[in-house]
Amino acid sequence: MGLGTLVRGLIFGKDADRRRRSAKAARIRALPDRRVMADCYVPALAADGGRILWVGCREYTLDDYALLEAQGGEVWTTDIDPAAARWGREGRHRTGDVCEADRLFSDLTFDAVVCNGVLGYGVDSPDQQQCALKALAAILRPGGRLLLGWNTDKIADPVAAGLTDADFQAAPLDVTPVSHPAITRVLG
Repeated sequence: MGLGTLVRGLIFGKDADRRRRSAKAARIRALPDRRVMADCYVPALAADGGRILWVGCREYTLDDYALLEAQGGEVWTTDIDPAAARWGREGRHRTGDVCEADRLFSDLTFDAVVCNGVLGYGVDSPDQQQCALKALAAILRPGGRLLLGWNTDKIADPVAAGLTDADFQAAPLDVTPVSHPAITRVLG
């Protein structure tokens, strides 16, 4: 336990850090891009069901897993940070680098992968991004969906840069009220 956590606990009570994290998670979930994720993309993927890999676990992603599972999906999670396992799916979480997802999940195939906010936040260089995309393509069934989001303030658009061309093609993801672009695994 860090000194800051100990001091906050003594001053504000033992649940102070949990309340602070929950408030931060609520602020993040209220951001416009996270609202689109929660209101449009997650329900569209939930309607498809199947085995879904969520790359990058934080407290604010817990509600998304629950929605996917309420519709019959089987959510698996992964994060490079071992401490993030607490926000992953118990019994269906693996700690590791997304650039090695094909080794990490060599025993599984996914119907969909959600990789949002990882590119540009740890997977930064075009070579790293291409490595991660190849590894994800290897565990995604033909015709499966990759929902890819990136930090536009940190990296250039990987789709426009052609990093997805070898293994993916753009395809609509039917969401309300309109279709938005997503990425899907090339058949074959």
